[in-house]
Amino acid sequence: MDRQPLASVLFDKQLNGHPSLGRNSSSRRGCQGSVSQAGRSDFWPATPLRPPRLGKSDGRVFLKSPRSLAPRSHGGASAFPPQAERMPVRPGLLLLLLAFSVPAPPGSAACARLAPCQCFGGATVFCSGRNVSGIPEELPPEASQLLFVGASLSVLPCGAFAPRSNGSSALRKLAFLGCPLRTLPGCAWAGLPRLRELDVALARLAGLPREALGGLGGLSKLAVRFSQLEALEEGLFDGTPALEALHLQGNRLAALSPRLFRPLPALESLSLAQNRLAQLPADTFRALVRLRELRLSDNLLERLPPRLFRPLQALRELFLDGNRLAELPRGLFAGLARLRRLHLQHNALARLEPPGLFAGLPGLAFLLLQGNRLAALPAGLFRGTPRLVELSLARNRLLELPEGLFGDLPELSVLSLAHNRLGRVTAGTFRGLAGLGRLQLRYNCLSALPGAAFANLSSLEALDLAHNRLQSLPEGFFDANEMLASLALEGNPWRCDCRLAPLADWLSTMEQPLGARVLCRTPAPLEGRTLLAAREEELLCPCQPGSARCRGEAPAPPEETGALGREAEGLPASFGTGLPAAPGRPWERKARRGTGWGMKPACWPFTGQPDTF
Repeated sequence: MDRQPLASVLFDKQLNGHPSLGRNSSSRRGCQGSVSQAGRSDFWPATPLRPPRLGKSDGRVFLKSPRSLAPRSHGGASAFPPQAERMPVRPGLLLLLLAFSVPAPPGSAACARLAPCQCFGGATVFCSGRNVSGIPEELPPEASQLLFVGASLSVLPCGAFAPRSNGSSALRKLAFLGCPLRTLPGCAWAGLPRLRELDVALARLAGLPREALGGLGGLSKLAVRFSQLEALEEGLFDGTPALEALHLQGNRLAALSPRLFRPLPALESLSLAQNRLAQLPADTFRALVRLRELRLSDNLLERLPPRLFRPLQALRELFLDGNRLAELPRGLFAGLARLRRLHLQHNALARLEPPGLFAGLPGLAFLLLQGNRLAALPAGLFRGTPRLVELSLARNRLLELPEGLFGDLPELSVLSLAHNRLGRVTAGTFRGLAGLGRLQLRYNCLSALPGAAFANLSSLEALDLAHNRLQSLPEGFFDANEMLASLALEGNPWRCDCRLAPLADWLSTMEQPLGARVLCRTPAPLEGRTLLAAREEELLCPCQPGSARCRGEAPAPPEETGALGREAEGLPASFGTGLPAAPGRPWERKARRGTGWGMKPACWPFTGQPDTF
């Protein structure tokens, strides 16, 4: 087994079964299903337009919205970093590293005789290095924590902590991190009546026999992580009825006895992530009526019994991401009225049926479905989840969205539809989302958007339309989005002509313009230039014989065109006479950046090719 360095060991202590580790979810499926653009982030690469209101969370700066969420880690795959999620360093880890980097303060005489171990404040004893091969003979009487990191301990002898002058009876926490332990004998724990936490990581345990936890009746937290466990004997937890947290992630468990967790009625947190579980008996969690957090991430689960989670009425967080689930049976989530987080990302889900699959989740706030194989969604899928705040459908195969799909989500704040195959959205697609703060549509196949596509999104602060097939946007497209502070438009084949001039005008009014990220694809003279770098007289439309003038075309001089001729050409009779024109006409529009309309010939030579929009 490859050993991890001390820093990795300490960091792993904080992971707690983070299901995204080692998972590469950065590839995307294009409009044709090809895989490309690996390693790009889904949320949020946008450039700020107006100065955003800022807030802080965990030391990071983010756009602040009454409903929008700060980036956070949920211990599973985050809502919207589809790449391997970054795990922030937790305060506990920082304190641990800080404590072990300063000299030990003067302590009792027992501290002075601990070499090669160190004593910190008298309460914590830290033993590190290959020269540590046994339990210290004498501990300070006030020592409550004994930590072994990278020690050469491979066997714990019987009576290792037996009552004697070593002060072990006061220990409340015992940890073996990166030690090559091959077994945990129950006879070793005698003399630890106050022990509440036992943490074993990166050991070489093949299994835990039934007597492994003998004498630890007061244990409230047990973690045996990344330690090559292949089996857990039934009856293992018979003597630990007070256990509240059980972390078994990162092992090789392939099966569980249906009665294994029966003696744990007080259990509140259970992690079985990163194992090899292919199936679970229907009664696996029958006795866990107080369970609040269940992690089954990164296993080999393909199917789940319909009533598997029925007893877990106190459950708040359920992690099923990183498995092989192809379908979810009817009633799987029934009775989970207190559930707030449901992680289903990175599975093989091709459909979500029946439509009321999530109907029994009235308190659900976070639903993550990215990285599946969904090509269509039933219209009533989210009926019954009115408190949903964050929803990710990114990295699926969605071609279209039913009208009113999100109409039952009045509190939705974050919605990601990135990396799909959406070819169109309608004016009613996002109806009912007045509280939506962030919307991501990057890497889809959108070639046009209706003028009212986002008209009802009055709270929208961040919008990502990058890497689609957009050539133009309707005039006044963002007029209803007064809160918009972040916008991504790059990667589209923008056609910089008269129809994109309104967007250029709008962008030029922003305090931090986005123009540097909007590159013209056509016409040829503007290819590769930014939209805001184009002069107004260059944003033209081709003239077709017999058609009305396009916006920006130079009118005939007044002395050559009478009032009747001007009206026949679609111009106001007052044009060129010094009289006021009717308001709202394109030719009345104020010039941008000091240039005016009609100063130069405005049409490209017509080539006979249709003007594709």
